[in-house]
Amino acid sequence: MPSSDGKSFLVYASIRIGRCDGSGFGMRMYSTAVLLMLLVIGFSLPYATVAETATTATTTRTECPTYLTNLVVDYVDSTPHSATVGTTVVTTVHVIYPDGTPVTLSPETLSFRWSSETGEKIFENVPVVPTGDPGYYTYTQTVTEDFPTGTVTVYVLYCCASDGLGNYGPTDDVSSDETLTVDDNSKVDIGPATPKPPTLQELLSTYAVPIAIVIILIIALLLLLARALTKKK
Repeated sequence: MPSSDGKSFLVYASIRIGRCDGSGFGMRMYSTAVLLMLLVIGFSLPYATVAETATTATTTRTECPTYLTNLVVDYVDSTPHSATVGTTVVTTVHVIYPDGTPVTLSPETLSFRWSSETGEKIFENVPVVPTGDPGYYTYTQTVTEDFPTGTVTVYVLYCCASDGLGNYGPTDDVSSDETLTVDDNSKVDIGPATPKPPTLQELLSTYAVPIAIVIILIIALLLLLARALTKKK
């Protein structure tokens, strides 16, 4: 028996068909075998490509670089917990070393992701302000119309914190769901934007034609009425 690869199968099939029939019928059988083999190979390629793509996607994130140790975010809290467009949300973050020592950020920037079922919005390398308590920083953000709505979770992004000494962190995106702190909460319920009343220009552009038609009809009716009264006299 031939080996299981496609090439050996084709050679074997051609030999067997050639022995059975040297006429055009044998050639047709050989062509059919080749076509079937190509179809099998064609159907198998997409699955291989998908598998390869999935493997690549899982390995694109590189390890967070560090000199001695990775930094840890152990507190993420956002207030207020209910917002609409125009609301200013303040998120407080605590950054420490694995032994609990507070970190002094250098530079004083962090990256954040606002995420819900309706979408997400990312802010990279935004300024944060020390609160006065070691390791604590605040990030202030005003909600705009392009923010996701519903229950939105605020995350500190992977590897965005630095102490200026070659140490970075966190090693994954962190929200209040991932910290060990009990009393932090980085979820904000963002409602849809309140519709603005239409301006005079918008009203005119929408209703100008109907208003003009009504005015013309009124004028026409007045003219007909005046003509009828004139005839009676």
